[in-house]
Amino acid sequence: MVSERGGVLHTAAVLHTATDSVAAYTEVVLRDPADTRALQYDTVVVPVHRGRGLGRAVKRHLMGVLADERPGLREIGTTVADENGPMLAVNDRLGYRRERLVGYFQATL
Repeated sequence: MVSERGGVLHTAAVLHTATDSVAAYTEVVLRDPADTRALQYDTVVVPVHRGRGLGRAVKRHLMGVLADERPGLREIGTTVADENGPMLAVNDRLGYRRERLVGYFQATL
């Protein structure tokens, strides 16, 4: 879907070799290959693998890949819920800084 709109999706994953399954993954999207700002869509660590630094490792790895493959890229934007302390800590350790607060609202239909 991203490529159909002219964008580029970059994904990195950590594989748990004993079970041949994904333990963590992250994905970053450039809406246009020439963009200087990318969007972090998802970073997920399977619950049984949490607390081992995999979220930070997979995000750091993809940041390195992007730095090498996309030299024009200057920043990555991401969203994190205030109650997601572990991911806030990961982002802080990787150098992310809070840019703005966003409110999400919901209505019952």
